[in-house]
Amino acid sequence: MLFRAMRSIVVLSILHVSRALLLPQRSLAPRASIRLALDSLLANPRITANDTYAEESRQYRRTVYMHDEWIKHRSSDRFFRNMMTIGQSGVTQNLGDELVVFTSIATAVVGANMLLQSYTDLEGVKHAGALAGLWQWGPWSLPSMPFTVAMPALSLLLVFRTNTGYARWNEARTLWGGVVNTCRNVVRQSNTFYPRTLEGDMLRDRQKANTAAFCKGLRNFLRGPTDDAVYRSELLEMAEAGLIPRRQVDACMAAKNRPMFCLSAMSHNIRQAELDPMSRARMDQSVAMLVDLTGACERIFKSPVPLVYTRHTARFLTSFMICVPFGLWEATGNYWNHWLTIPATAFLAFFLFGIEEIGIQIEEPFSILPLEALCSGAISATMDEMVEANEAESFLFDDELAALPTPSPSPVSKPGRVIKVGSVEVIVGGSVVPTSPK
Repeated sequence: MLFRAMRSIVVLSILHVSRALLLPQRSLAPRASIRLALDSLLANPRITANDTYAEESRQYRRTVYMHDEWIKHRSSDRFFRNMMTIGQSGVTQNLGDELVVFTSIATAVVGANMLLQSYTDLEGVKHAGALAGLWQWGPWSLPSMPFTVAMPALSLLLVFRTNTGYARWNEARTLWGGVVNTCRNVVRQSNTFYPRTLEGDMLRDRQKANTAAFCKGLRNFLRGPTDDAVYRSELLEMAEAGLIPRRQVDACMAAKNRPMFCLSAMSHNIRQAELDPMSRARMDQSVAMLVDLTGACERIFKSPVPLVYTRHTARFLTSFMICVPFGLWEATGNYWNHWLTIPATAFLAFFLFGIEEIGIQIEEPFSILPLEALCSGAISATMDEMVEANEAESFLFDDELAALPTPSPSPVSKPGRVIKVGSVEVIVGGSVVPTSPK
C-alpha cells in the first residue's frame, strides 16, 4: 500500500503544479483535493493481484505436522530444496511490486550515471556519457557511513517486528490448544457426571454437539463471513441428527457472538442434567475457561501491533532501500559500469522486505492456523470416540457388564438417531423401542 501511495503522491503533485500554473490566484482547492485523494487512497487501498494471491494462499499455510512431515522437515536436503523453490515462495509472490520498484531504481541509477558521467564499452574503452555536460556535480552516489549508522536501527525494528508477530502466532496456537483440551474435558466430565439413564445419555450427546458447535463457532468468528455457509451446514447436520433443535441453528446464525451463544447452550445443558453442586461447579469451571479462551482469541484478532510501529518500520525500510543503489555505486566500481548495483539491490530488497512481510503475515495468526483440522479432528472426532466408548461400556470387565441394571426409559418427544444402551435401543430425541435380551 505504501508504494501505491507514493505513486499517487507523484501523480497528484504533478497535477497540483500544473493547476498552479494555470491558476495564478492563490487557492486552497488544489491542496484540499490532493489531501482528499490521499485520504481516500489510504482508507480504501486498491486490491492488486499480489494482494489477492497473498490472501488466497493463506489457507495453504495451515499445516498440521505428523511423523512423515517432521521427517521431511529435518531432512538434510532442506537447504537445496528450499533454494530450488524460491521462485514459488509465497514471500516472493507477495513482494513482486517491491522487487520491480527497487530493481528499477537501481537500473535508473546505473543508467543515469552512464549518461551523465561516463561508461565503458564492451572492449573496455571508457567514453564520456551522452549527457555529460548537463551534470557537473559528480556521480549519483552516497557515502557508506549513513548506511552503517542506519542498518543497526533498521535491524532492530525488523527483528522486533518478526518477534512480535511470532509471539502473537504462538499465543494464538497456545489458546487453541487450550480450546482443544477444555472441549475434551467437557465431554469427559459429562461422561463421568451425567446420570446413567436414557435421559442422561441424550443430554450427554447434546452436550457433545453443543461443544462441537462452540469450537466451530469460534472458528467461524475468526475466519469471517466466508465461513458462514460451512458453519451453517455443520449446524444443520447436527439438527438433522436430532442433537440440537432446528431453531437453535437459526438463533445461532443470527447471534452477534456465536461462540458465546454456543457456550450458553452448554450451560443450559448442564442445568438440565441436574447434577450435584460439586459436579456442576466443575463443569461450569470448564465452560468459564472456554469463555476466557474465546475472549483471548478476540483480543488478538481485534488488536493489531500498534499501527504507528508498523507504518514507521515500512517507511524506514522503504527510504533505506531507495537510497541503497546510490550507496552501492562506489562499492561496485570494480565491476563493468557498476552493473552489480542492480542485482545487489534486488537481493537486499528481497530479504529485507521478506523479513517485514513475514512479520505482517503472522501478525494475524488465525487465518494461517489449521482451525478446521483442530475442530474436526482434534476436537469433534475425539469427542465422538469418547462418547462411543462410554456408551459401549468399553472400560468394564465381563462380570461388571453383566451386573449392570437395564436403564429405565424416559419419555422423550422428538425423533433422532439410534444408539444402544444395555439391552434397549434408544432413539435419541425420540421414542424408546425395547428389544429382547440376547
